[in-house]
Amino acid sequence: MNSRTQGYIDVGAGNVWYESAGVGDRTLLLLHGGPGGNSEDLSPFLELADHGFRVVRYDQLGSWRSDKPDDVSLWQVPRFVDEVEQVREALDLGRMHLLGQSWGAFLAIEYALHQGEHL
Repeated sequence: MNSRTQGYIDVGAGNVWYESAGVGDRTLLLLHGGPGGNSEDLSPFLELADHGFRVVRYDQLGSWRSDKPDDVSLWQVPRFVDEVEQVREALDLGRMHLLGQSWGAFLAIEYALHQGEHL
């Protein structure tokens, strides 16, 4: 398996945890269910790093390893869409593939509608 890195990204309202595996021009960003879930169920996709993908998963704000601010105004779809974009920019993902599970699938659609040029 390719080496993995992890860390935190400041998304304004707090820090989100991420894990990245692999390198290359083909990037896959994974979005978990929830809100409030975590990206553990998506970790098997990191094995795509062995096939030329850079694969990134992260725990959205309010989720497992990420900060959990106590501000209900943060739980709005546009803020989550902006969070995806901040992760993309912070990790220099460029144009990417996006895969979401449950709530993450809804978030992927919203991202595509507002930031489709990055997909």
